[in-house]
Amino acid sequence: MTPLKSYIVSKGYLILALVAVMSVIVIGFAVIKSDRERYTASVRHNVEMALDRATDQIRYQFFESVLISNKIESLLENSREIPEAQIARVVDELIQHNPSVVTVALAPNLEVTHSFPQNANQGTVGLKYFEVPAQMSSVARAYRWRSPVVVGPVQLVQGGEGFILRYPVQIRRDDADTPRFWGIISIVVKSDQLFGAYGSDNMDYEFGLRELHSSSRPYRSMFGDPDLFEGDPVIREITMLGSTWQATAKPKEGWPAYSPQSPVIMLLTLISAVLLLAILMVLRRLSTRIEKANALLAETIECIDEGFIAFDEKDRLVTVNERYLSYYPKIADAAVPGVTFEELIRIDAARNNYPEAIGREEEWIQDRLAAHYNPGAPFFQKSDQDRWFKVVEAKSPRGYTVGIRTDVTAVKRAQELAERADREKTEFLNNVSHELRTPLTVISGRVAFLQNPNLLAQAKTLQAALSADELSREDVISAVAEYQDQVSKQGASALSAAQHMLRLVEDLLDWTKVESGRLELDLAPVEVGTIASSIVSDLRPAAEAKGLRLSYFSDCDATIMADQTRLKQILYNLTSNAIKFTQTGGISLVVTHDDDEIVFTVKDTGCGIRQEDFSRIFKRFQQVDGSMTRQMNGLGLGLAIADQLAKLHGGALSLTSTVGEGSAFRLVLPKPAVSAHWPSYARLKAV
Repeated sequence: MTPLKSYIVSKGYLILALVAVMSVIVIGFAVIKSDRERYTASVRHNVEMALDRATDQIRYQFFESVLISNKIESLLENSREIPEAQIARVVDELIQHNPSVVTVALAPNLEVTHSFPQNANQGTVGLKYFEVPAQMSSVARAYRWRSPVVVGPVQLVQGGEGFILRYPVQIRRDDADTPRFWGIISIVVKSDQLFGAYGSDNMDYEFGLRELHSSSRPYRSMFGDPDLFEGDPVIREITMLGSTWQATAKPKEGWPAYSPQSPVIMLLTLISAVLLLAILMVLRRLSTRIEKANALLAETIECIDEGFIAFDEKDRLVTVNERYLSYYPKIADAAVPGVTFEELIRIDAARNNYPEAIGREEEWIQDRLAAHYNPGAPFFQKSDQDRWFKVVEAKSPRGYTVGIRTDVTAVKRAQELAERADREKTEFLNNVSHELRTPLTVISGRVAFLQNPNLLAQAKTLQAALSADELSREDVISAVAEYQDQVSKQGASALSAAQHMLRLVEDLLDWTKVESGRLELDLAPVEVGTIASSIVSDLRPAAEAKGLRLSYFSDCDATIMADQTRLKQILYNLTSNAIKFTQTGGISLVVTHDDDEIVFTVKDTGCGIRQEDFSRIFKRFQQVDGSMTRQMNGLGLGLAIADQLAKLHGGALSLTSTVGEGSAFRLVLPKPAVSAHWPSYARLKAV
């Protein structure tokens, strides 16, 4: 993994850890919020229930007061006088059931004459409502509506504040058709007792009460703090005897910001976040260790000098190094994790990656799969790039398949070179044996004739002439001349064979010097025309003996720095080779020049050389026909030596050839302007 990628992964993991921790915290706060909302909803529900009970209590109080007033009205209607005892009992029962009731006052003709209970609240007796405007307004309303009304809170005569139920009493007397307004029954309920037990100081709730206009707008506060109606209060409307009230309630401690479990949930959230962070850090450390181990393994695999590939137990690609992909570039795009070995080799075979698979792809694939599934001894594999690989495959205990590819191309080529060198050596020895045997046989045969004169017919003729009774001078001279001529011919044959064998030996010695780097040139000014013309003169008899024309042409009389003997050897080899391989036509030696170089061209009309044989023609021990039955003799060293000598002179030897139309060898030598550029001699390095 590159440093940039490692940095990105590290930062990404840190961000992931922070996101995970923040997620836990957010979830914790969401749980806290949800728990608060649930708890708030529960508290609100409790407040609603308490408010409902309180409003029911208010309704009950005044409804009961109306019933009591109705009962008192009935008592008054059935009696000419006010039945104080009966009314007192009724009022006592009311107060027992409804402790919030302070007093019940009777005001016939709008003047208070009785107040119950009789042992208290007598300060209101004698009060004339029509003389107190604050009292009269509610009395008048009850009279006009002919129904009970509730007013308050008002300042009570006996002290404090309270709510007053004004009940208009209508009494039917003496069988009158319509009832007559008798007066007012006033039932006083103290304000602090209005909500009964629900409004006491020991309760957990605060209550408020206000009156609404007919348009449903708030009119005035009747009980509690008016601010209780602000925010999101719990409100209940009460239709109360001609008025519309709104009651509200809330907890005394206010609406809760958190539930009682919130601190516990928050603590658990923080503990969870810390634990998660610790777990992530441990996992990151383990991941880092595993990553480092994998990176070490991957870098180790990449550093080895062999191609490496591994497949899992299902034969799917797990890892492969760059060296392996460089060995098999045709499947580099397909060698991705998850691809199976069979898919890879099928792609290999389809893209002609293996020469041995061409034409027998399916058979080759099955053989390769069998070797892969059951790895055995290493084997060698040749690719289409003319490269050889040593393939080693093995199974791991977990079922993984590991493959190693070692490039043994150099070893294989060295082996091929060694084998070829061995073949060349064998062929060379066969050629040398053959080439040396031929002149030695000639020399041996001719010397045998000379050693035993009796084998020569001319010797017998000479002996017969000398043994004759009558010697004829002419016969003796003729016999001696024939004998001498025969001996001369035998000697000439032996000399020619010896010279041929000497040339073979000289070629071997020259090549030995070339290979060992001990061939030296004695450079001196040389006239190219003199050299070329002498070669043509020396070899013209051999050409004419085969019926060939040997011509020479030069457009200059230049002088170059060269080793005269070696330059002559080059031209001699080229020209003699042309004569050797030409059967009809002729050979030409042409010398041309320009300001920088001299060009020698030896052209013949022979059979020519195929293009595919050009690479062999200047190699040692090579002829186009290298078999024992080849038509032309020689060790195959002439052109190889000529090529090396040309290079040693700073020039180049090349060949142009057309099969059936002859060949042309072209020797190019530099022509320096200053001879000092040349050393006195040069040493050819080992080839």
